[in-house]
Order: sequence, then C-alpha cells, then structure tokens
Amino acid sequence: GWRGPEQNGTSAETYEGWEFDETPAWTYDLYGRGAPVVDDGQLVVLGYRGEREELVETLTALDAATGKQKWELQFRDYISDTIYNRYSIGAPAIDPETGNIYAQTTNGRFMGVSRDGKILWEHSMMERFGRLTFPNGRTGAPIVEGNLVIMHCITSYWGKQGPARDRFYAFDKLSGDLVWVSEPGVAPKDSSFSTPIVETRNGQRVFYAGTGCGNMVCINVKNGRPLWRFQMSYGGVNSSPVIYKDTIICPHGKENLDTTEEGRMIAIRIPDSFDEAEELVLGKESEVWRNPINMFTSSPTLVGNRVYQTVKTGELNCVDADSGEILWKKKLGPDNLHASPLYVDGKLFVPIMAE
Repeated sequence: GWRGPEQNGTSAETYEGWEFDETPAWTYDLYGRGAPVVDDGQLVVLGYRGEREELVETLTALDAATGKQKWELQFRDYISDTIYNRYSIGAPAIDPETGNIYAQTTNGRFMGVSRDGKILWEHSMMERFGRLTFPNGRTGAPIVEGNLVIMHCITSYWGKQGPARDRFYAFDKLSGDLVWVSEPGVAPKDSSFSTPIVETRNGQRVFYAGTGCGNMVCINVKNGRPLWRFQMSYGGVNSSPVIYKDTIICPHGKENLDTTEEGRMIAIRIPDSFDEAEELVLGKESEVWRNPINMFTSSPTLVGNRVYQTVKTGELNCVDADSGEILWKKKLGPDNLHASPLYVDGKLFVPIMAE
C-alpha cells in the first residue's frame, strides 16, 4: 500500500552512495493526485488523461526500473461532479499473496484487477450502495487484510443504510462478494480519504481511520463492528493516522470542537478494554497531547519517536511523538502543502503538486 510496509510512510530499504542527478532515470506523462505503489518490479498508479468530454481515468502499470508501460485500463467518468484539476484520488492496493490490484475510481467504480491487467470483479459503488461524489474527488485507498479488501466512502442507500454515513465495506478479495458493512461515527460533514491502518490489539485484528464526520474510529476487522471513536473535529478527517506505542497520532484541518481555531495534531490513548456490544465514545481524558499543526490533506510519517508532517503553508514540522512538542520547522514551499513525506535511509522526500 501507499503508506509502506509499516503503514507509516517509511521504507526499510537502504542504499549505498546516494547520488542525486538533475536528470531523472525515466519519466512518464500522466496527470494524477494519488501515489504509485510498487510490487515485485511493477509500478501501478491511478491517473487521468484529457479534458472535459474526452477525459478518461486510468489504472496504469509500468516497469518500475524503466518506466515502460506494461498495460493500462481506461474508465469514463459519469454522474459525478469531480473537478479534475484540483481533485484527489486514492492509491491502488496490492495483495502480496496473489499480486491482485484493488482500486476505486473517483465516481466509485471499485474493482479487483489481476497483475496483468485483467478485471476480476467490480462494483459500481454509486449504483449498488448509493455512493456520493464530491467536487474534489477525495477517493481513499483500500487496504488488503487477510482474505478481505476494505474501503470506505459516503453512501446513502435504503433501509438502515438510508441516512448518509461514512461507511466501511469489506469484500472477499478473490470473489468480490460483500462480507460486511460498518457505519461508525455520526452523520458526516465531509467525505474522507483517510486510509485505514491495521494492528493486533487485545488479541484481535482492528483498524483505525479518520472519517467524514470528524472522528477517529476503531473497527474490528473480522466483522466490521465499531469498537470506539474519538471526535476530533466538526469536519472530515482526511489524514491517515500512525500508531505509536499505545497512542494513535493524527492531524486534521477542520474546526475544533473545543476551540475557535482550525486544525490540530493529537495523540489519542488507545483504551485498554471496551465493550464489543456497544461503540465506546472516548472523551477529552483520552487525549494525551495536542499541538497547533493544521493539515487538511497530507498524512504524518513516523520514524522512531519523531513524526514528520507538512502543514497547509507548505512547512515541514518535526514533532516529538511522546510529548507532541514541535522540535523544528523547515519552510519548503506552497506546493508542498499536500505532501505526505516519505522516509528512506535517513532522508525525507517531500513531493510538490504541479500543474
């Protein structure tokens, strides 16, 4: 997945004799606002080509060493209000067991694709589950966990799923059959492209994610049961959290519940126990620390006991993960504001958004 094997923006790879050259090893022309994912020498990325009526979204596979295209799937947009020159798309997820790829287009076409580009199964989340679309896209990345592929989106369907909620959907990764639906939190104010992160806690597999209703939620992976939530803001939380010891660390950029300021980074203490029959709502006593970092789009990177985070002004911050203290700041540029830093072998790579 795009957050790396540790789910926190770090790579375990090391290199000898770092040399930087102004000339890239290769380039490939493709518009997009998502991250590429590499598996066994193959790079897979979501993007788009063209404008207006001629626009198509793409799922493209390249040779990671040469940049040569191996295959590409194209999809027409329909019935969505996405503004493509400012939108955000998610990243694909790749199953290490089968090599299959899972991706969602901006209008909710969710699919499983083989390593060689054959569509194995697909769901129109808009038609099947009443998925809503938004001008900025905000399509989150799915995750693969065991025999499940899990994603979330805002839906308004029928019956108990009639009210609009930020719902998580788990599908069988091989057949595409729906296994469970989960609706933690409350009615959403926004959409959210926070990618869930998974761990084993208290003897069970759980995942954490931000939601469109401003909550950080914890959900049982096996059955989708919401275990607890912490209300972070009035608007949607787009950043993916990181796990540090017994806390969850995540920023947001919306209106705070208890102050007139917008945005903060917080550490939430993970509860030692909870009642699985009822979703636990955590209060302020679960907040270990907070700082004034304001970020609406990017996700933090965890390296040891340091958290690296860009803010909405394009500044890079280093935060002590134990105390929340901002240790240093480095001014980058306005185009770095959406960047989730990547840590590799002692260096941070912070991309820019270019038109």
